[in-house]
Amino acid sequence: MVNVYSKISDVRVGKLPCLLKVRVMCLWIVKSNFIPGQENSIEMVLIDEKGSKIHATVRRHLIHMFKGVLIEGEAYTLSTFSVVEAYGLCRPTRHPCRLFFHSTTLLERVECPLIKKNGLSLMDIGKINSHTCDSNYLVDLIGVMSGISSLNEFTKNGERVKMIVIELSDPRGDCHVVLFGGIVDYLIQMMRTLQGGLPVVVVQFAKIRFFRGRVLLQNIQDVTKLWLNPAVEDAVLYGRRLNKMRGGPTTHVPLIGPGRKPSLGDEFLHLYPKKTIADLKFTLEDGPFIVSAVIDGLVEGEDWWFPSCRCSKRLIPNAGFYYCRSCSKHVFHVVPRFCVKVHVTDGIEDAMFVLSDDAMCYLIRTKCSVLVSSYKGMNRVNPPDVLKQLEGLKLLFKVVTVSSLNPIYKGCFKVARVCVDAGIIKSFSNGGIYHTPEQALLKLMNPLFWVTSTLNMGIFL
Repeated sequence: MVNVYSKISDVRVGKLPCLLKVRVMCLWIVKSNFIPGQENSIEMVLIDEKGSKIHATVRRHLIHMFKGVLIEGEAYTLSTFSVVEAYGLCRPTRHPCRLFFHSTTLLERVECPLIKKNGLSLMDIGKINSHTCDSNYLVDLIGVMSGISSLNEFTKNGERVKMIVIELSDPRGDCHVVLFGGIVDYLIQMMRTLQGGLPVVVVQFAKIRFFRGRVLLQNIQDVTKLWLNPAVEDAVLYGRRLNKMRGGPTTHVPLIGPGRKPSLGDEFLHLYPKKTIADLKFTLEDGPFIVSAVIDGLVEGEDWWFPSCRCSKRLIPNAGFYYCRSCSKHVFHVVPRFCVKVHVTDGIEDAMFVLSDDAMCYLIRTKCSVLVSSYKGMNRVNPPDVLKQLEGLKLLFKVVTVSSLNPIYKGCFKVARVCVDAGIIKSFSNGGIYHTPEQALLKLMNPLFWVTSTLNMGIFL
């Protein structure tokens, strides 16, 4: 009997195909934000002989059945699964549906050279730059690397994360791609193998972000793929068409953006003006200031964490659920983030500071999700003892004063970063009352500085 395979393009809710023949072109594991080491799901992008793609998921309780059986790059026959409407902020395909595996799902590995391994769906830079808001669909892009930034690092959830920005160009324009995490190490390793000339770069499954009036691409951890001068047909043909644009063998990728991220000492001693708490209360300027103060205690009766969406925006209770105004939908996957209000004093004046998620992770070396989970965390008003132990700690605070701040900061000052280094604190105290370096103003004029500085404040990702 000859098997009749259905096409992915024919998959619809309520119309289950009997059998699919597909290749796992991309596979990644989603881990829990609450329980360290716990795996929540296996996610895949499947492609068939016609080049159609669909998102598929193995839920947590079935991971033990399919982990190790499903291998990225291999082809399978697939049957007995459920089909739902596609959803999410980072959809890897434009198919209107999504597959879910069951305990009864039948999976058999096969050889099928007719199914492509990459399955690129390339979008030109002109179309990418036409976006005026974030896109829920991940895109593929090919272009010549016409620029690269210095390697920078920022703090997220108490961990140091590498970040680099590359500029890709095609005949329709250019676009900046923000890369962070493990893909940065891979990029650096590949750049060392180049023999000269501007490389052709293929980026697959990147998210379009609209940030400060500019369109950027951003990688998604464990999902986005990147190749330099790959031996795939699209890239080879592209390289031939744009041979003049790539330049000769002595051409190297130019450096763009600001230099390496300043050290902790430079950031707290040389880049921003110093302020006393009294000066801070009466300043009419917007921008970061450095303040030396001692934490006098936590503000009683205030929440120490808040529920956020995956897009990092604060969720609001609505009809017994959480609602994200940014995504315009109810959210069931909640990410806890620190928002700790503290009394501080410099010995003369006092104020209330709000410590951000990154600042708190840096201070206590613990993610908010871990603390919430171990503390039976729905009690947001009574903080755990580890937060109360901050009382009496002398710090340098990088305070951001903005006239249009969120109402939650009314009567308070937002802290973007803190420094506990005793040597830097001593140098700060001995360096005079005020310091406003000229070089800080030059960096503010560079658009890539805003990308880097916002990443450092933990609000871009």
